[in-house]
Amino acid sequence: MRRLMHFLFYFSLLIVIKGSLSRARLAESSLKCVSYQCKDGECKEGIDVCEEAEPDRPVGCFVVWTTNNVTNEVNVTLKGCFTNPTECNNTECIDTTTYAKKNLNYCCCRGSMCNREHKWIPEATKAPEMMHTVDHESSFWLIFIIGIGSSLVAMVAITIVYVTHKKQAMFNEIPTVEPDISNSSTNISHRPIDLKDIKARGRFGVVWRAQLGNQEVAVKIFPMQERQSWITEQDIFKLPRMNHPNILEFIGCEKRSDMASTDFWLITAYCENGSLCDFLKAHTVSWTELCKIATTMARGLTHLHEEIQSSRTDGLKPSIAHRDFKSKNVLLKADLTACIADFGLALVFTPGKSCGDTHGQVGTRRYMAPEVLEGAINFTRDAFLRIDVYACGLVLWELVSRCTVHGGPVDEYRLPFEAELGPHPTLEEMQDNVVTKKLRPRIFDPWRHHPGLVAICETMEDCWDHDAEARLSSSCVLERLSQYARFPTRQYFVATNTTNELPAKLATESL
Repeated sequence: MRRLMHFLFYFSLLIVIKGSLSRARLAESSLKCVSYQCKDGECKEGIDVCEEAEPDRPVGCFVVWTTNNVTNEVNVTLKGCFTNPTECNNTECIDTTTYAKKNLNYCCCRGSMCNREHKWIPEATKAPEMMHTVDHESSFWLIFIIGIGSSLVAMVAITIVYVTHKKQAMFNEIPTVEPDISNSSTNISHRPIDLKDIKARGRFGVVWRAQLGNQEVAVKIFPMQERQSWITEQDIFKLPRMNHPNILEFIGCEKRSDMASTDFWLITAYCENGSLCDFLKAHTVSWTELCKIATTMARGLTHLHEEIQSSRTDGLKPSIAHRDFKSKNVLLKADLTACIADFGLALVFTPGKSCGDTHGQVGTRRYMAPEVLEGAINFTRDAFLRIDVYACGLVLWELVSRCTVHGGPVDEYRLPFEAELGPHPTLEEMQDNVVTKKLRPRIFDPWRHHPGLVAICETMEDCWDHDAEARLSSSCVLERLSQYARFPTRQYFVATNTTNELPAKLATESL
């Protein structure tokens, strides 16, 4: 009996080892492809091992990419494995179509890691040969049949790719059909817009200065892969009562297509002084200019955050969280009035409705509040509004850092935390310093020698408080800044120079 048990044990062990070796040999012989996909703004590249679902349907590699017709920038959308690559090149991933349909290029190949590189080499269109032996009617039907046949082959190929990616979870979905866009223009469709020069490049697109008739406008051009940001931003602009002097003026939007690509345009008013960030790089500000910029900026943020009930003429204006508030997204008009722009990440809070499936850790890293960096957001309206207020405190610091009213030296412009963490801090560095060490931008001694700047410094510190619930509301920030801006510096602060204290009303507000 003991010998029989030993025999069964070693026989089972031999079967297990043989199966493992078989699987190892199979893995070594399996096709490998470069994988690439983007989700929630994060893009990852790796290597996929392709498994054959059926013996008669071999696997291959593919690449999908787009080319911006304005900047000629190539953006890879997807890479990975798929089945049944019957029309694929053996060794190289090459798209030979004459025109990129809907701004998409697609190629496939059957060699291991063959989709590491991709090319678009359109086939030259050949002139039809004269056929003297075939009459005119036969030639027409021949061309017609060839055209229909080519279209059917293309549609079948696209359908096969789509079905296989839906069927097998290991493959990525290839976007082949663009949903229809309805009601995407506002009194501007088909009107001539002359693009002049590029003013800015951002995460979601390129901003051009342009001419529309006699009006100078700004055109933000979104590539195909940022179409959702274009939709989100125009939806925010089209909400009731968004026509406000401190919100960027919306003019219209368009979908522009040609034979090579499709772009999405957002047309707005043009702000002569550009972004607050760029303005502060080139200019210092006086006390009057600081108060005007800060007050109009806070007024715009307050209007964005405010929920306004519907009336007979206007619908309900919901509360909106910006979620990417920073000096780059505050624009300055010719008279230095500030207005808020860039609503690609904005979140709308309609009464009685959920804020939806949203990702908490979005925005620009150096402006992220501690709770965002920590990944500990309470997904409520007030929590998101407090995140905007934290960033508003950092923008106030940028303004004060370039103000000349204290009479001391004014350093060159720096972004928040740039002096402490450099121009490109990592997420780990921000978490360590802002969350763990509770670091905030430095408030310099000359600022504390001027009572007006002291008051603004106290306001910014109340904005970036580590405890989110202890932060000011945007309306409270506006109320404080309006008090500072109401009086000229010399008259307002004469009494404070003798007692070295803030006025009683101001001190009460600070407490």
